[in-house]
Amino acid sequence: MQVTFLLRNGEEKTVEFRPGQTLLNLAHENGIEIQSNCEGFGVCGKCHVQIENLQEKLLEPSEKENDVLDRVINVGINSRLSCQIILDESLNGLRVKIM
Repeated sequence: MQVTFLLRNGEEKTVEFRPGQTLLNLAHENGIEIQSNCEGFGVCGKCHVQIENLQEKLLEPSEKENDVLDRVINVGINSRLSCQIILDESLNGLRVKIM
């Protein structure tokens, strides 16, 4: 199963994932830079990404995640915190733009 990251420099990097990983951990394990000051606890907002496809397959963001996103710049309708997305089989082929 794979996720494609759209990097800040315009390149794409497709990596394999294991169900149960967070999107943030997957990025870090594969040398993809996504900032996270809170180490994945969903409170800093630094790991903000834009979901390019499969939005309907994601669980709805929690109230806590929405509160954090309210404080982040450049938030769009498809914005999420990568630390809050837990990957499963339904997300095979996910495309994520790093903000």
